[in-house]
Amino acid sequence: MQLKHVSAKILDQLIQVSEQLQDQAFRQPLKVLSDNTIGKHIRHIIEFYDLMILGINCGEVNYDQRSHDRVIEENRLMAIEKMNSLKLEIEKIASDSSLKLKANYSLDKEDPIEIVTSYYRELQYNIEHAIHHMAIIKIAILSEFANVNIPEGFGIAYSTIKYEKDKPCVQ
Repeated sequence: MQLKHVSAKILDQLIQVSEQLQDQAFRQPLKVLSDNTIGKHIRHIIEFYDLMILGINCGEVNYDQRSHDRVIEENRLMAIEKMNSLKLEIEKIASDSSLKLKANYSLDKEDPIEIVTSYYRELQYNIEHAIHHMAIIKIAILSEFANVNIPEGFGIAYSTIKYEKDKPCVQ
């Protein structure tokens, strides 16, 4: 299934980059990231995928319930372990299923909205969300860690890769 394959590839790319970073580089606040870290961006991606997997089991997804787990954002080996685990969990899911997405956009009170969605739709959302954060991570790596080898297509939308590939060669 295409969405599962793409998610695994994205997580593999994040693992590849994480394995090349030193521990300090993973958790170092960077000016180019507004004093955030690569680890925070990776943790953010992990938590979205994780909440989606949890949602499949209970029929409801709420990305507002992220734990902001400092261990994952500061410990790259734990982040790598979690991404490997997520790949296995995503692979186990055999078919699409209906889900309810909850989100709260009120700053003053608890007033969640509910949207009918599905596992495949949320998997597609997580792919696009991860690619967005990978593009930000890529900027940080290019700016601060020239020794890190960035995988081909890292942080580039699949539609953009396809567009570039299919574009006629201009002579």
